[in-house]
Amino acid sequence: MTTRLETAGDEVYLYDPDAPRRAGERWRAIARARVADEITLEAIRHQIRVSAERDDLVPRVASDGLVGVIGRPAQLFPTLAAAAVDLHLTIDVPGYLPLPLDGTLGPIAGFPDTFAALDLGSALLHRRGVAIEGRVVQNLTTAPPIAGASVAIEGVWSTLPPPNWTPPALEEAPMLVALDPGLYAPRGVATTIAQRNLVLSAQTKTLVLPLIAGAQRARISDRDGLGAGDVLVIDRDDPAHFEAIELAQVDSASSVDQPAWITLAHPAAHLHRDGAVCTAATPQAPINGTTFARAGIAGDPVAALAVVPAFASGVVVEVDDAITTREFQRIGVHATTSDADGYFRLPPIARVAFVRLRVQHAGFTDSTPIVPLDYRNAIQRVTVAME
Repeated sequence: MTTRLETAGDEVYLYDPDAPRRAGERWRAIARARVADEITLEAIRHQIRVSAERDDLVPRVASDGLVGVIGRPAQLFPTLAAAAVDLHLTIDVPGYLPLPLDGTLGPIAGFPDTFAALDLGSALLHRRGVAIEGRVVQNLTTAPPIAGASVAIEGVWSTLPPPNWTPPALEEAPMLVALDPGLYAPRGVATTIAQRNLVLSAQTKTLVLPLIAGAQRARISDRDGLGAGDVLVIDRDDPAHFEAIELAQVDSASSVDQPAWITLAHPAAHLHRDGAVCTAATPQAPINGTTFARAGIAGDPVAALAVVPAFASGVVVEVDDAITTREFQRIGVHATTSDADGYFRLPPIARVAFVRLRVQHAGFTDSTPIVPLDYRNAIQRVTVAME
Protein backbone atom coordinates (compact mmCIF):
# COMPACT_ATOMS: atom_id res chain seq x y z
CA MET A 1 0.00 0.00 0.00
CA THR A 2 1.12 3.64 -0.55
CA THR A 3 2.52 5.48 2.49
CA ARG A 4 0.76 8.77 3.17
CA LEU A 5 0.43 11.53 5.76
CA GLU A 6 -2.64 11.66 7.95
CA THR A 7 -3.52 14.69 10.14
CA ALA A 8 -5.50 14.37 13.36
CA GLY A 9 -5.88 17.73 15.10
CA ASP A 10 -2.39 19.15 15.57
CA GLU A 11 -0.72 15.79 15.01
CA VAL A 12 0.59 14.52 11.68
CA TYR A 13 1.07 10.77 11.25
CA LEU A 14 2.90 8.75 8.66
CA TYR A 15 0.34 6.09 7.70
CA ASP A 16 1.52 2.88 6.07
CA PRO A 17 -1.47 0.48 5.99
CA ASP A 18 -1.08 -3.27 5.61
CA ALA A 19 -2.01 -4.80 2.31
CA PRO A 20 -5.61 -6.15 2.31
CA ARG A 21 -5.87 -9.83 3.01
CA ARG A 22 -6.37 -12.08 0.06
CA ALA A 23 -9.77 -13.70 -0.44
CA GLY A 24 -8.65 -17.05 0.93
CA GLU A 25 -7.11 -15.51 4.07
CA ARG A 26 -10.29 -13.90 5.37
CA TRP A 27 -13.01 -15.39 7.57
CA ARG A 28 -15.76 -16.34 5.16
CA ALA A 29 -18.33 -18.94 4.21
CA ILE A 30 -16.78 -22.28 3.22
CA ALA A 31 -20.03 -24.07 2.35
CA ARG A 32 -23.67 -23.02 2.47
CA ALA A 33 -27.14 -24.42 1.90
CA ARG A 34 -30.80 -23.62 2.47
CA VAL A 35 -32.85 -26.18 4.39
CA ALA A 36 -36.57 -26.61 3.82
CA ASP A 37 -39.39 -29.05 4.59
CA GLU A 38 -39.84 -31.44 1.64
CA ILE A 39 -43.63 -31.43 2.11
CA THR A 40 -44.38 -27.72 2.59
CA LEU A 41 -41.25 -26.53 0.73
CA GLU A 42 -41.00 -23.79 3.35
CA ALA A 43 -37.69 -22.84 4.94
CA ILE A 44 -36.90 -24.31 8.36
CA ARG A 45 -36.70 -21.40 10.80
CA HIS A 46 -36.10 -22.94 14.22
CA GLN A 47 -33.73 -25.20 16.17
CA ILE A 48 -31.39 -25.99 13.29
CA ARG A 49 -28.14 -27.63 14.29
CA VAL A 50 -25.24 -27.90 11.85
CA SER A 51 -22.28 -30.20 12.46
CA ALA A 52 -19.20 -30.84 10.36
CA GLU A 53 -16.91 -33.82 10.15
CA ARG A 54 -13.94 -31.46 10.52
CA ASP A 55 -13.50 -29.76 13.89
CA ASP A 56 -11.89 -26.66 12.35
CA LEU A 57 -15.04 -25.65 10.47
CA VAL A 58 -17.36 -23.32 12.42
CA PRO A 59 -21.13 -23.94 11.98
CA ARG A 60 -23.42 -20.99 11.30
CA VAL A 61 -27.21 -20.70 11.07
CA ALA A 62 -28.95 -17.61 9.66
CA SER A 63 -32.58 -16.67 8.96
CA ASP A 64 -34.84 -18.35 6.39
CA GLY A 65 -33.13 -21.72 6.68
CA LEU A 66 -29.68 -20.56 5.57
CA VAL A 67 -26.95 -22.73 7.07
CA GLY A 68 -23.27 -23.37 6.48
CA VAL A 69 -19.77 -23.46 7.87
CA ILE A 70 -17.16 -20.69 7.97
CA GLY A 71 -13.40 -20.49 8.36
CA ARG A 72 -10.21 -19.17 6.81
CA PRO A 73 -9.74 -21.19 3.61
CA ALA A 74 -6.00 -20.57 3.29
CA GLN A 75 -5.38 -22.04 6.74
CA LEU A 76 -7.84 -24.90 6.33
CA PHE A 77 -7.01 -25.98 2.78
CA PRO A 78 -3.53 -24.72 1.81
CA THR A 79 -3.41 -26.90 -1.33
CA LEU A 80 -6.89 -25.97 -2.61
CA ALA A 81 -5.46 -24.47 -5.80
CA ALA A 82 -4.45 -27.93 -6.97
CA ALA A 83 -6.42 -30.44 -4.87
CA ALA A 84 -10.13 -30.71 -4.12
CA VAL A 85 -11.47 -31.17 -0.58
CA ASP A 86 -14.47 -33.31 0.40
CA LEU A 87 -16.80 -31.69 2.93
CA HIS A 88 -19.31 -33.58 5.07
CA LEU A 89 -22.02 -31.73 6.99
CA THR A 90 -25.07 -32.95 8.90
CA ILE A 91 -28.28 -31.01 9.52
CA ASP A 92 -30.33 -31.88 12.62
CA VAL A 93 -33.77 -30.42 13.34
CA PRO A 94 -36.24 -31.81 15.94
CA GLY A 95 -39.00 -33.78 14.22
CA TYR A 96 -36.92 -34.48 11.12
CA LEU A 97 -34.43 -37.16 10.15
CA PRO A 98 -30.76 -36.12 10.22
CA LEU A 99 -29.76 -34.98 6.73
CA PRO A 100 -26.16 -35.49 5.54
CA LEU A 101 -24.86 -32.88 3.10
CA ASP A 102 -21.77 -33.88 1.16
CA GLY A 103 -19.90 -31.91 -1.47
CA THR A 104 -16.51 -31.29 -3.04
CA LEU A 105 -14.81 -27.90 -2.78
CA GLY A 106 -12.28 -26.93 -5.45
CA PRO A 107 -9.78 -27.08 -6.87
CA ILE A 108 -9.90 -23.28 -7.28
CA ALA A 109 -7.54 -21.68 -9.78
CA GLY A 110 -5.76 -18.64 -8.35
CA PHE A 111 -6.33 -19.67 -4.73
CA PRO A 112 -5.79 -18.05 -2.22
CA ASP A 113 -6.15 -14.80 -4.21
CA THR A 114 -9.59 -15.97 -5.27
CA PHE A 115 -12.13 -18.11 -3.44
CA ALA A 116 -15.78 -19.13 -3.85
CA ALA A 117 -17.80 -21.01 -1.24
CA LEU A 118 -19.32 -24.40 -2.02
CA ASP A 119 -23.05 -23.92 -2.66
CA LEU A 120 -24.94 -27.07 -1.65
CA GLY A 121 -28.24 -25.64 -2.90
CA SER A 122 -31.59 -26.49 -1.33
CA ALA A 123 -31.61 -29.35 1.17
CA LEU A 124 -35.05 -30.90 1.76
CA LEU A 125 -35.59 -32.41 5.20
CA HIS A 126 -37.65 -35.58 5.65
CA ARG A 127 -40.17 -35.94 8.45
CA ARG A 128 -40.19 -38.92 10.77
CA GLY A 129 -43.10 -41.27 10.21
CA VAL A 130 -46.54 -41.12 11.78
CA ALA A 131 -48.84 -44.12 12.27
CA ILE A 132 -52.57 -43.61 11.70
CA GLU A 133 -54.73 -45.49 14.16
CA GLY A 134 -58.31 -45.11 15.21
CA ARG A 135 -61.76 -46.62 15.30
CA VAL A 136 -64.53 -47.38 12.83
CA VAL A 137 -68.00 -46.72 14.25
CA GLN A 138 -71.58 -46.27 13.11
CA ASN A 139 -72.75 -42.70 12.71
CA LEU A 140 -75.19 -42.96 15.61
CA THR A 141 -75.42 -41.22 18.97
CA THR A 142 -74.07 -44.29 20.76
CA ALA A 143 -71.36 -44.80 18.08
CA PRO A 144 -71.31 -48.62 18.18
CA PRO A 145 -68.09 -50.10 16.74
CA ILE A 146 -67.91 -51.76 13.34
CA ALA A 147 -65.79 -54.91 13.30
CA GLY A 148 -64.22 -56.26 10.14
CA ALA A 149 -64.14 -52.96 8.22
CA SER A 150 -61.32 -52.70 5.68
CA VAL A 151 -59.18 -49.58 6.06
CA ALA A 152 -56.65 -48.58 3.41
CA ILE A 153 -54.82 -45.53 2.12
CA GLU A 154 -56.22 -44.94 -1.37
CA GLY A 155 -54.67 -41.59 -2.30
CA VAL A 156 -51.91 -39.20 -1.17
CA TRP A 157 -50.71 -35.65 -1.70
CA SER A 158 -46.91 -35.45 -1.59
CA THR A 159 -46.73 -31.68 -1.06
CA LEU A 160 -49.01 -29.21 0.62
CA PRO A 161 -51.71 -28.16 -1.89
CA PRO A 162 -52.28 -24.43 -2.65
CA PRO A 163 -54.92 -22.43 -0.70
CA ASN A 164 -57.48 -22.64 -3.52
CA TRP A 165 -57.17 -26.43 -3.72
CA THR A 166 -60.31 -28.54 -4.07
CA PRO A 167 -59.94 -32.31 -3.70
CA PRO A 168 -59.42 -34.62 -5.48
CA ALA A 169 -57.18 -32.27 -7.51
CA LEU A 170 -53.46 -33.14 -7.35
CA GLU A 171 -54.20 -36.52 -5.76
CA GLU A 172 -51.57 -39.20 -6.40
CA ALA A 173 -51.72 -42.99 -6.29
CA PRO A 174 -50.33 -44.33 -2.99
CA MET A 175 -47.13 -45.86 -4.38
CA LEU A 176 -45.70 -46.23 -0.88
CA VAL A 177 -44.76 -49.15 1.33
CA ALA A 178 -43.64 -48.96 4.95
CA LEU A 179 -40.13 -50.14 5.79
CA ASP A 180 -39.12 -51.65 9.12
CA PRO A 181 -36.75 -50.59 10.63
CA GLY A 182 -36.31 -47.90 7.93
CA LEU A 183 -33.56 -47.28 5.40
CA TYR A 184 -30.05 -47.84 6.73
CA ALA A 185 -28.40 -45.68 4.05
CA PRO A 186 -29.30 -43.07 1.43
CA ARG A 187 -30.75 -44.67 -1.70
CA GLY A 188 -31.21 -43.00 -5.07
CA VAL A 189 -33.91 -43.18 -7.70
CA ALA A 190 -33.89 -46.52 -9.55
CA THR A 191 -32.65 -48.41 -6.46
CA THR A 192 -33.97 -51.96 -6.78
CA ILE A 193 -36.29 -53.50 -4.21
CA ALA A 194 -37.41 -57.12 -4.34
CA GLN A 195 -38.86 -59.69 -1.99
CA ARG A 196 -36.19 -62.05 -0.61
CA ASN A 197 -37.62 -64.68 1.70
CA LEU A 198 -35.12 -65.63 4.39
CA VAL A 199 -34.44 -69.25 5.29
CA LEU A 200 -33.15 -69.25 8.85
CA SER A 201 -30.38 -71.55 10.01
CA ALA A 202 -31.26 -74.05 12.73
CA GLN A 203 -28.03 -73.06 14.50
CA THR A 204 -28.71 -70.15 16.86
CA LYS A 205 -26.41 -67.75 18.64
CA THR A 206 -26.91 -65.03 21.23
CA LEU A 207 -25.56 -61.58 21.86
CA VAL A 208 -22.99 -61.63 24.65
CA LEU A 209 -23.10 -57.85 25.06
CA PRO A 210 -25.92 -55.38 24.32
CA LEU A 211 -25.90 -53.90 20.81
CA ILE A 212 -27.03 -50.30 20.97
CA ALA A 213 -28.76 -48.46 18.13
CA GLY A 214 -26.16 -46.88 15.86
CA ALA A 215 -23.42 -49.42 16.65
CA GLN A 216 -21.89 -51.74 14.08
CA ARG A 217 -19.68 -53.94 16.30
CA ALA A 218 -21.39 -56.78 18.14
CA ARG A 219 -20.19 -59.56 20.43
CA ILE A 220 -21.86 -62.92 19.78
CA SER A 221 -21.66 -66.28 21.54
CA ASP A 222 -19.78 -68.01 18.65
CA ARG A 223 -18.88 -67.47 15.00
CA ASP A 224 -19.51 -71.00 13.77
CA GLY A 225 -20.83 -70.86 10.20
CA LEU A 226 -20.51 -67.08 9.88
CA GLY A 227 -18.43 -65.14 7.36
CA ALA A 228 -18.30 -61.75 5.66
CA GLY A 229 -21.23 -61.34 3.28
CA ASP A 230 -23.57 -63.58 5.28
CA VAL A 231 -26.89 -62.23 6.52
CA LEU A 232 -27.43 -62.26 10.29
CA VAL A 233 -30.89 -62.02 11.81
CA ILE A 234 -30.76 -60.25 15.19
CA ASP A 235 -33.56 -60.59 17.77
CA ARG A 236 -35.16 -63.37 15.77
CA ASP A 237 -37.91 -63.91 18.34
CA ASP A 238 -38.85 -60.26 18.90
CA PRO A 239 -40.87 -58.77 16.00
CA ALA A 240 -40.47 -55.25 17.39
CA HIS A 241 -36.66 -55.44 17.24
CA PHE A 242 -36.12 -57.86 14.35
CA GLU A 243 -33.26 -56.86 12.03
CA ALA A 244 -31.47 -58.66 9.20
CA ILE A 245 -28.09 -57.15 8.37
CA GLU A 246 -25.23 -58.34 6.18
CA LEU A 247 -21.91 -58.99 7.92
CA ALA A 248 -18.95 -56.87 6.85
CA GLN A 249 -16.38 -58.74 8.94
CA VAL A 250 -16.08 -61.65 11.39
CA ASP A 251 -13.17 -61.64 13.84
CA SER A 252 -11.31 -64.96 13.53
CA ALA A 253 -8.92 -64.47 16.46
CA SER A 254 -10.82 -66.95 18.64
CA SER A 255 -11.89 -70.50 17.90
CA VAL A 256 -15.22 -70.93 16.09
CA ASP A 257 -17.08 -72.08 19.22
CA GLN A 258 -15.95 -69.14 21.38
CA PRO A 259 -17.40 -65.60 21.62
CA ALA A 260 -16.30 -63.37 18.75
CA TRP A 261 -16.65 -59.82 17.48
CA ILE A 262 -18.57 -59.19 14.28
CA THR A 263 -18.91 -56.00 12.24
CA LEU A 264 -22.25 -55.21 10.62
CA ALA A 265 -22.43 -53.60 7.19
CA HIS A 266 -24.93 -51.05 8.59
CA PRO A 267 -25.44 -49.58 12.07
CA ALA A 268 -28.14 -51.31 14.08
CA ALA A 269 -31.44 -49.43 14.08
CA HIS A 270 -32.72 -50.86 17.40
CA LEU A 271 -31.34 -51.62 20.83
CA HIS A 272 -30.67 -55.34 21.16
CA ARG A 273 -30.08 -56.62 24.69
CA ASP A 274 -27.58 -59.27 25.65
CA GLY A 275 -29.09 -62.71 25.23
CA ALA A 276 -30.98 -61.74 22.07
CA VAL A 277 -31.26 -64.73 19.73
CA CYS A 278 -29.39 -64.42 16.42
CA THR A 279 -29.15 -66.76 13.48
CA ALA A 280 -27.70 -66.80 9.98
CA ALA A 281 -30.18 -66.48 7.12
CA THR A 282 -30.07 -67.42 3.46
CA PRO A 283 -31.96 -65.06 1.10
CA GLN A 284 -33.98 -66.88 -1.53
CA ALA A 285 -34.34 -65.84 -5.17
CA PRO A 286 -35.77 -62.34 -5.64
CA ILE A 287 -39.44 -61.97 -6.62
CA ASN A 288 -41.84 -59.04 -7.12
CA GLY A 289 -39.03 -56.63 -8.01
CA THR A 290 -39.39 -52.93 -8.77
CA THR A 291 -37.44 -49.69 -8.25
CA PHE A 292 -37.55 -46.54 -6.15
CA ALA A 293 -39.42 -43.63 -7.72
CA ARG A 294 -38.00 -41.10 -5.22
CA ALA A 295 -34.63 -41.01 -3.53
CA GLY A 296 -34.56 -41.79 0.19
CA ILE A 297 -32.27 -40.98 3.11
CA ALA A 298 -31.17 -43.02 6.11
CA GLY A 299 -34.08 -43.49 8.50
CA ASP A 300 -36.88 -43.06 5.97
CA PRO A 301 -39.77 -45.28 7.17
CA VAL A 302 -41.31 -45.56 3.69
CA ALA A 303 -40.21 -46.19 0.13
CA ALA A 304 -41.85 -44.52 -2.85
CA LEU A 305 -41.93 -47.09 -5.65
CA ALA A 306 -42.31 -46.98 -9.42
CA VAL A 307 -44.79 -49.85 -9.15
CA VAL A 308 -46.23 -51.33 -5.97
CA PRO A 309 -45.87 -55.13 -6.25
CA ALA A 310 -48.10 -57.59 -4.47
CA PHE A 311 -46.10 -57.39 -1.25
CA ALA A 312 -47.73 -58.75 1.88
CA SER A 313 -47.15 -57.15 5.27
CA GLY A 314 -44.23 -58.75 7.08
CA VAL A 315 -42.31 -60.04 4.05
CA VAL A 316 -38.61 -59.26 3.85
CA VAL A 317 -37.26 -57.29 0.89
CA GLU A 318 -33.75 -56.57 -0.31
CA VAL A 319 -32.86 -52.96 -1.15
CA ASP A 320 -29.81 -52.53 -3.37
CA ASP A 321 -28.46 -49.58 -5.35
CA ALA A 322 -25.21 -51.30 -6.42
CA ILE A 323 -23.28 -48.56 -4.55
CA THR A 324 -23.80 -49.09 -0.82
CA THR A 325 -24.06 -52.56 0.73
CA ARG A 326 -27.50 -54.06 0.27
CA GLU A 327 -29.97 -53.95 3.13
CA PHE A 328 -33.00 -55.93 4.24
CA GLN A 329 -36.30 -54.45 5.35
CA ARG A 330 -39.67 -55.79 6.42
CA ILE A 331 -42.62 -54.48 4.43
CA GLY A 332 -45.71 -52.88 5.88
CA VAL A 333 -48.76 -52.43 3.63
CA HIS A 334 -51.02 -49.46 4.36
CA ALA A 335 -54.17 -51.56 4.60
CA THR A 336 -55.76 -53.40 7.51
CA THR A 337 -59.07 -54.52 9.05
CA SER A 338 -60.76 -53.21 12.18
CA ASP A 339 -60.88 -55.58 15.15
CA ALA A 340 -63.87 -56.71 17.18
CA ASP A 341 -64.05 -53.30 18.91
CA GLY A 342 -63.64 -51.36 15.67
CA TYR A 343 -60.02 -50.39 16.28
CA PHE A 344 -57.37 -50.33 13.54
CA ARG A 345 -53.79 -49.24 13.03
CA LEU A 346 -51.82 -48.69 9.83
CA PRO A 347 -48.02 -48.89 9.46
CA PRO A 348 -46.12 -45.57 9.71
CA ILE A 349 -46.30 -43.26 6.71
CA ALA A 350 -44.19 -40.24 5.80
CA ARG A 351 -43.19 -37.96 2.91
CA VAL A 352 -46.79 -36.92 2.18
CA ALA A 353 -48.98 -34.02 3.36
CA PHE A 354 -52.44 -35.63 3.19
CA VAL A 355 -53.81 -39.12 2.77
CA ARG A 356 -57.25 -40.26 1.68
CA LEU A 357 -58.57 -43.35 3.42
CA ARG A 358 -61.14 -45.74 2.02
CA VAL A 359 -63.12 -47.54 4.71
CA GLN A 360 -65.47 -50.29 3.54
CA HIS A 361 -67.90 -52.69 5.14
CA ALA A 362 -70.89 -54.61 3.77
CA GLY A 363 -74.13 -52.81 4.55
CA PHE A 364 -72.49 -49.38 4.90
CA THR A 365 -71.61 -46.65 2.43
CA ASP A 366 -67.89 -46.34 1.79
CA SER A 367 -66.21 -43.57 3.79
CA THR A 368 -63.31 -41.69 2.16
CA PRO A 369 -61.99 -39.11 4.66
CA ILE A 370 -58.99 -36.95 3.77
CA VAL A 371 -56.55 -36.84 6.69
CA PRO A 372 -53.93 -34.06 7.02
CA LEU A 373 -50.94 -35.73 8.65
CA ASP A 374 -49.69 -34.32 11.95
CA TYR A 375 -46.00 -35.21 12.20
CA ARG A 376 -45.61 -33.73 15.68
CA ASN A 377 -46.53 -37.10 17.19
CA ALA A 378 -45.65 -40.68 16.33
CA ILE A 379 -49.34 -41.69 16.34
CA GLN A 380 -52.33 -39.86 14.85
CA ARG A 381 -55.80 -40.93 15.91
CA VAL A 382 -58.76 -40.85 13.53
CA THR A 383 -62.40 -41.83 14.06
CA VAL A 384 -64.35 -42.91 10.98
CA ALA A 385 -68.15 -42.80 11.24
CA MET A 386 -70.00 -44.89 8.63
CA GLU A 387 -73.64 -44.71 7.56
